[in-house]
Amino acid sequence: MGLFEGQVAWVTGAGRGIGRAVALALAEQGAAVALVSRTQHEIEMVAQEIRSHGGTAIASLLDVSNWDMVHWTAQQIEAALGPIDLLINNAGVLEPLGKLWETDPEQAGRLIDINLSGAYYGMRAVLPGMIKRGRGVIVNVSSDAATAVAQGWSVYAASKAGLDQLTRTAAFDLKDTAIRVYSLHPGLVDTRMQETLRAATPDRLPPDRRKFFIDQKEAGKVQPPEAPARTLVWLCSTHCDLENGAIINLRSRPELQAKIDRVLGA
Repeated sequence: MGLFEGQVAWVTGAGRGIGRAVALALAEQGAAVALVSRTQHEIEMVAQEIRSHGGTAIASLLDVSNWDMVHWTAQQIEAALGPIDLLINNAGVLEPLGKLWETDPEQAGRLIDINLSGAYYGMRAVLPGMIKRGRGVIVNVSSDAATAVAQGWSVYAASKAGLDQLTRTAAFDLKDTAIRVYSLHPGLVDTRMQETLRAATPDRLPPDRRKFFIDQKEAGKVQPPEAPARTLVWLCSTHCDLENGAIINLRSRPELQAKIDRVLGA
């Protein structure tokens, strides 16, 4: 029996990368999975893959920066699959890169709308039901950029710092409930964002930073998406014993890997 038999998981940005990997992993553990993204054909392919292995999945087009759409989608998911037990806020964008005074304000606003407001909207949509039922887990996919200072990353870093603080304050608000909320810093993961960084021009990313990402890839230090997906699955499970509101970075918490391996296998 899987870890999440009878539960419903909602994964944003589920068409590729970490979102795809965690959707597949949750389904493997028995969850019925609702996949959303802005690219219909990608999430349809993931949903079909889940169904081909005997799982349950639905796919919906969604712009997470639109509250009305997020709220409506949550209602549609619950009508189709049942109450949402798990939310993985994974949707996010990287651009604009570059010096703050050279970035495009409209593009910067769009980033904040997706990376920060989108996560808030998802949480706002599911929390009333979770609180009423007395159960639920939310994991926000954040980034080391939330705490690091690097040239060209101002808007993205601000969005992820805000996301971590949203996690902490939500957990504090939920202290008298059984609802758990975490943020995960997945580290370097082989996603489209990493491809963007390795191809960035000097006006968007300093050459030494671009070289760093290229070198990490060539040295085999960029993880496959399945690695953080395992951490996300563990965080959603009842085996997770972390303090509510925790910001998790496996590189600074190596002892957690052994716990994850005990639950999911090495």
